[in-house]
Amino acid sequence: MTTPLHSARRSRSNTKGAPARVRRGNQADQQALRRAALDAARALFREGGLTSVTMRAVASEVGVSAMALYHYFPSKADLLHGLWDTTITELQTELKQAISAAGPEPRDRLRAWVDAFLRYYEDRPDNYRLVFMLDRHEMEAPQTPSWEEHPVFHEVLQTASALSREVARSLGGDCDEASLRRASELRLLMSVGYLHSRLINTRHPWSDMQALRSTTIDLIILAVEQCLRPR
Repeated sequence: MTTPLHSARRSRSNTKGAPARVRRGNQADQQALRRAALDAARALFREGGLTSVTMRAVASEVGVSAMALYHYFPSKADLLHGLWDTTITELQTELKQAISAAGPEPRDRLRAWVDAFLRYYEDRPDNYRLVFMLDRHEMEAPQTPSWEEHPVFHEVLQTASALSREVARSLGGDCDEASLRRASELRLLMSVGYLHSRLINTRHPWSDMQALRSTTIDLIILAVEQCLRPR
């Protein structure tokens, strides 16, 4: 028997794109259900954290049985990995768009990359928690590739490395791999430090967050250039 709560959830989920039923062999239905399950998992994570994201809860949100959901996501780790995959793919798309719009000047392109990276997570704080605050083992399963093997994650790293090379050449030369890696890691370290302070440490009475944001970007660029400057 369908309860009123279950009916309400089914109705709400179907408005998000979940098919009323998944027709056997219909890939469009299967993809729609997969997207709806990821949307439901993200909403549950936003509302109640990791413990609220269960296979049964997600299945209830999209109006299918838990056993049916296991056909698409064999485990909770696979479901969380799907969220991570979506997040990294969205992030890389926005980073590439920002760089493309910034023009040819390497320093401007670097600033655009940092600004887009910060804005992506500022606009989606739950994605920040998902990527940077969950134990990575929560999202690793035998059926899913590790972070290091994920093609989009590689693309993010390659984009960052290519930007560092552009900046190095604009400063008068190329640099070794160790300097490139140090520049990329320093950029990530400083960016995540700012994001954690802004999104997580909300009790601190920050004086002017926009001014702090602008200064942080300036300092990140200066630090990266210092790593890449010819010696």
